[in-house]
Amino acid sequence: MKSLLKIFFNSRRNPPPTPASGGQDLSFLAENLSRKGGICPPLAEVSRSFAAGRRWNVLFLTVTISFCSLQSFSQGVGNEEVIVVKEYEATIQDAQKVNIQPNIPEVEETKPVLTYSAPAKDYKDIPFEANPLKPLSMSKEKLEKYNTSFIKIGFGSQLMPLAQLAYNDNKTKNLKFGIFYNHLSAREFKKVKNQRFSDDEAGVYLKYYPKTFEVGTNFTFRNYLTHFYGTDSSFEAKNVRQVYRTYDADVHFKNAQRNKAEVDVSQNIHFNYLQEVFGKANEWYVGGNTDFKKSFKKFHSAGFRFFFDASKLKNDTLTLQRTIFTPTIGYAFNNDDWKASGYFGIAVDGKNPEFACNVHVEKRLYEHSIIAYLSYTHNVQKNSLLSYSLVNPFIQNSVSIKNSTVGNLGAGFKGTAQNFSYNVAFHLNHIANLPLFVNDTADTKRFRVIYDASALVYNVHFEGGYNVKEWLRISLSGDYNYYQLKTEKRAWHQPAFKTTLRINYIWKKKIALNLDVYGITAAYAKLTDGNEKLLNGTADINLGAEYIMNKHISFFGSVNNIANFKYQPWNNYPGYGISGMIGAKFSF
Repeated sequence: MKSLLKIFFNSRRNPPPTPASGGQDLSFLAENLSRKGGICPPLAEVSRSFAAGRRWNVLFLTVTISFCSLQSFSQGVGNEEVIVVKEYEATIQDAQKVNIQPNIPEVEETKPVLTYSAPAKDYKDIPFEANPLKPLSMSKEKLEKYNTSFIKIGFGSQLMPLAQLAYNDNKTKNLKFGIFYNHLSAREFKKVKNQRFSDDEAGVYLKYYPKTFEVGTNFTFRNYLTHFYGTDSSFEAKNVRQVYRTYDADVHFKNAQRNKAEVDVSQNIHFNYLQEVFGKANEWYVGGNTDFKKSFKKFHSAGFRFFFDASKLKNDTLTLQRTIFTPTIGYAFNNDDWKASGYFGIAVDGKNPEFACNVHVEKRLYEHSIIAYLSYTHNVQKNSLLSYSLVNPFIQNSVSIKNSTVGNLGAGFKGTAQNFSYNVAFHLNHIANLPLFVNDTADTKRFRVIYDASALVYNVHFEGGYNVKEWLRISLSGDYNYYQLKTEKRAWHQPAFKTTLRINYIWKKKIALNLDVYGITAAYAKLTDGNEKLLNGTADINLGAEYIMNKHISFFGSVNNIANFKYQPWNNYPGYGISGMIGAKFSF
């Protein structure tokens, strides 16, 4: 660098010749550049070419000197003295934007934690129920499985004792187990003789879930005692006593986490044995469901489902053994904006095959506030002595039993907005062998089942829920049904409209208030002579309150059927009217 500067300053001391000979000065500079250790031979050659008849240019000279100085520094300066004028400031060229669309990694699909409480029903699956009415006078509290342990005792009018016990172990790692017992009974002395019942239920459950899978089992025994009180009061209680005993067991297995193969498998096996004491009938049932699903390409999945049902009924007139096998295969798509699934197969009812399908499509129209959906299901519904007795405990043990084929086309809107949720839908049901209850001509205190060969049921369903954190919950649901029957004049004992309003309010975590209002319109009963009878509707109002002293002790009280309506869910069988209860609950 010093040599280069020396050459430059020497050239400045000796002024260049006239412009006509200015090329000689460049030639001189080029020779000096070439001799100085081969500093910049390429530029020396360029300088000679410029010297051939071109004007000397200070700008070119400056650029040449700068470039050669950099090259000389890179080749090494040896023992020459280097003077640093300014530190080198490096700059980095602006990076170019890489246009790569990000992909969200696939994660396990879970249900969002919502801040509202809606009726526990799958929106897309609203199956036909033979008779959804339940007695209105008392609502039994569901035991708190997997939550806490408690003892609850109470006593009410109509000599109504209540006793509940639940023990749940939640401390053992990867294991939950517990036992429970429930008793509720009542009897009416003054107005209706033999109007009494007793319901006892006891069970045990076990659930084991290590990291990758879950397995569980439970067993429940129930002893339900009632009386055929809808008849002449001359009968003694022991002569009209009916008892149902059920032994129910369940075993299930499923994978609890997503795996590398993206395969989900679940298996359920269910067993039930029923004893009907009055007519000395019994029925056993074994069923199971296998569900296999394989996910692929993020939003897609394919699956296989297999359902089997085998049962045998034995009463004083017949022995009836039936089996149903339903294999289906399907495909599902879910990108959160569109959801679609379709399973198709055949339901083999004995020797009779029936088309089976379950199709559901939904689309988000506005975030999660407005979702439109369309569904269609078609399958064989298993009817049994057990399913009929759970609806109407006053049936004959030798009741005629046929399976129903049910097709359900539904369309509606659902959604959530802040603390509010809703679902409004229209359903068209086509039912072959619609079961209906009528009084037995030979024994009017009991019921038999008749079937409408082909029924169309037009249904309008609505439900909504509003929840403000934990202190206020409001839910409203209802159904309107219009029956178009083929062989029967009316849908016996089926009200056209029913609705339920439920409000739960908690004040300062100390006082809990509950209000339930049930509304049911009139229904018709078919008499033994073929005529019909109008059964009036009702509005059943229940009010309950609980004082929470601390986390271990609370006291409760309730009044049911405040209006004291004697509604008849079944012909000649009135309810209990107004009733009340007080008690205490001990949690541990």
